[in-house]
Amino acid sequence: MKLRNFLIATITVLSLAFTSSCRKEDRIEKNLWNKGGEWNMESLTVNQTSTNPIDNYSESFLNAGSFLFKEDGSGFVTFTVDGDIETSAFTYSNTEDKLTLVIDNEARIFDLVWEKNEIELANTETYTSGGASITYKENYSLKKK
Repeated sequence: MKLRNFLIATITVLSLAFTSSCRKEDRIEKNLWNKGGEWNMESLTVNQTSTNPIDNYSESFLNAGSFLFKEDGSGFVTFTVDGDIETSAFTYSNTEDKLTLVIDNEARIFDLVWEKNEIELANTETYTSGGASITYKENYSLKKK
């Protein structure tokens, strides 16, 4: 009898944990496209470090553009930096802590921290170019419009 009660309790706890995590994932996804789906890029920070010091740089931009998420899993990102405007289409998917953007058939996976109308995105990529080891980091702060 004790074993049966233990199993029922364990299954209940696991079911609730799974259900709540799915709900958060769904809430994030809906919040992305809800109410027009437009998010202002409050800030963008880019850092690159390399074993070749000439390749090192760091830049920060305020009000650097916007993201537009659509309910069908597509969207647009517009960068506005130093008067230049660049727009790219993307598709997206999310979990409760990751956002995947596919731009020009290239998937970019961002760590995602979500508060109802604010999102922090972070991506780190490491690669080799011209014999130098390079680490490239991007951080976005987004706010719902």
